[in-house]
Parts: sequence; C-alpha cells; structure tokens
Amino acid sequence: MRLSVLGCILMACLTAGCVTTREGLIEKKRHGAMEDWRSQGAAYRSSEGFQDARWGMRVEEVRELFPDGKMLNENAMRWKSTIADLPAVVTFAFLKGRFVAVDVFFPDAGNVRDAHLLIRRLLNRKFGTPVRDRDTADEAQRRVGSYRSAADTMYVLGKLSEPLTGVHQDQYAQQRIDVRAENDEAEARRQARAASKRFLLLSRWATVESDVKLRSVKTPSIDAVVIEYESARYAAELAAARQRTKELELQRMTKGL
Repeated sequence: MRLSVLGCILMACLTAGCVTTREGLIEKKRHGAMEDWRSQGAAYRSSEGFQDARWGMRVEEVRELFPDGKMLNENAMRWKSTIADLPAVVTFAFLKGRFVAVDVFFPDAGNVRDAHLLIRRLLNRKFGTPVRDRDTADEAQRRVGSYRSAADTMYVLGKLSEPLTGVHQDQYAQQRIDVRAENDEAEARRQARAASKRFLLLSRWATVESDVKLRSVKTPSIDAVVIEYESARYAAELAAARQRTKELELQRMTKGL
C-alpha cells in the first residue's frame, strides 16, 4: 500500500511538471511577443481568432465576415449558426473597437458529458493536448477511499517505526484517526453522489496568441456547454475591463442598501 501511495504521488508530480513546463514555455513566448504586438498598434492582426475573424480586427471588419450578426451594443455582436453539427449562439466581444474574445454557446448539446468529450476531441485536433483538464465529478469520486487509505498509511508507518524507535504505536490516537476517516469517507461518498448530478467539466488550451476554455456544466436545472476564446494580446485589458464591470455592478447593488 505504501509503495502504491508513493507511486501515485510521483506520477502526479511528473504530470504536473509537464503541464507547468508547457505553460511556462507559452508564457515566455507571449512575453517575448508582447513588445512586437504593442509596436504594431492599430495595425495588429493576429493569425488566430475565431473562424475567419482575427484578434485585433475592427468591428466593421468582423461584421463583414458575419453579415447575419446582430450588434447587441458597441462592444458585443450575436451570431447564430451550426458548429460541429450543433446549434450554436456565438457572441463576439470588442474592446475599444477591436475584436478580443468570443463565446460559443451550445444550447441543445444533449448529454453534457458526451458533448464535452466530442468538442474536446475536435479542439485537440486544432490546439493539441489541453494544458488543463478538470472533472469535478471525477474529483469527488477519487476522494472516496482516500481518507481510509490515509488512515491505513498512518497505521503501517506507525508499525514500521516501532522497531526503529522502540516507541509502541499509540492505539488510542490511531482509533481517533480511524473514526475521523470513517466520518470523512461518509461525507466523501455523499459528495460523490451529489456530483453525479451537479458537476463541471473544464478543458483549457493555450497558444502564443490565444486562450481557449471549454466549460460544461450540469445541474438539475442547467445543462450548458460553452467554448471561450480570448486574445492573449489583450488579456490584461480584458481583465481590467471585467474588473471595472464588476465594480460598477457592486456600486449599483450598494445603492439599494
């Protein structure tokens, strides 16, 4: 059991190291490209974006590519289409008149998990292996058994240390650990059952000029599958704009108090 635990930890560390290295390389390339992007100013046009639209395009340029799109306001345009053989609602986002992000919402994706796996497979073909993957239902399921395993590991280590230290294992302390493990296991099983009905699937890809996230949510009342594309060139400005929007919303809510 002890070797099994160590093996799992080692594998997790190796996997995390690979991901960190890939993200670090991408971030380094972005940092190197940033000055070039800024020097281009209004002439900046990425080789990436969404379909034929490229990051940095003016609103008018994007509207020409999607003539059926409807402007929601000066910073957003809505376009309906079929993508990956699924009905899709696409929202283009503009910042200071430049194309910076897009969300693709699939309102009738059917089974959320199946749709996520299909779209993830298609995005893999375009962007390669994701730098992040998350499944909250799987995380909850993996917690089942972990507390009992931890208690068993403590017991084994205590027994192994007895002949080396000459100190007998504290049976009362071990009993307390066992009781706590049983309670935590019961809670983990409850959470795992709940997670089968309410979960989040998240896959993220990163390139030098784009961040792409596939989010799929399942709750008793909501089934949602969304792809989020964002420009790396405008990442800082997007974050600042979101913060301003959040602050304005908080100010509006505060007025009613």
